[in-house]
Amino acid sequence: MKIIFAGWLVLAAFGVQAAKTVYVTDELEILLRSGQGSQYRIVSSLESGTPLTVLKNDRGDGWTHVKTEDKKTGWVLTRFLTESPTARAQLETAARNLDSVRQENQQIKEELSALKGNNQNTATENDALLKEKNRLIQEVTAIRQASSEAVQIMEERDQLQERVINLERDLQNVKRENQTLSDSTAQDWFLIGAGVLLGGILLGLILPKLSWRRKSRSWDSF
Repeated sequence: MKIIFAGWLVLAAFGVQAAKTVYVTDELEILLRSGQGSQYRIVSSLESGTPLTVLKNDRGDGWTHVKTEDKKTGWVLTRFLTESPTARAQLETAARNLDSVRQENQQIKEELSALKGNNQNTATENDALLKEKNRLIQEVTAIRQASSEAVQIMEERDQLQERVINLERDLQNVKRENQTLSDSTAQDWFLIGAGVLLGGILLGLILPKLSWRRKSRSWDSF
């Protein structure tokens, strides 16, 4: 059954006109022929809704010279052409658009789900970053406290080193004094020993003389 739109295409009565797009009407199929008549060779068959570019129109014979999207040229009956896409073509286009909208809707849902997941991940990351920040603050506080204690320890170390130096200096002085005392004592003992030795020598010289005199006096008494 052929369904023909009330508004058939009526083209102006001139040979060659500016290219325009028309569509095959809701016929199941029409024929593209090499000439203006059914006696000419069939170039191709055109389904309903096929877009065609108008090359020339012959008002008298009711044929239109057209070109297909795949560059085939030929003649079709003008009454089977319409300037608007057919209902089936529109329905197919609407179905494709609906499909595209559904796909976009699905993609949007997936992106929304991904964004929700990202938001959840971001919240988790923020919590982790906050914990890390608090940990770093504690570490910095501990480092500052340790640094303060280290400075105090260094000051105490410097004081101890200074005390050690002073004690070593005092010890050297004591050693020198002890050495001086030792030298003085040794010298005194040396002098004492020399005196004793000299006394012994003198006694050794004097005692024999005293003994000889006593003996002499004894002999004189006789």
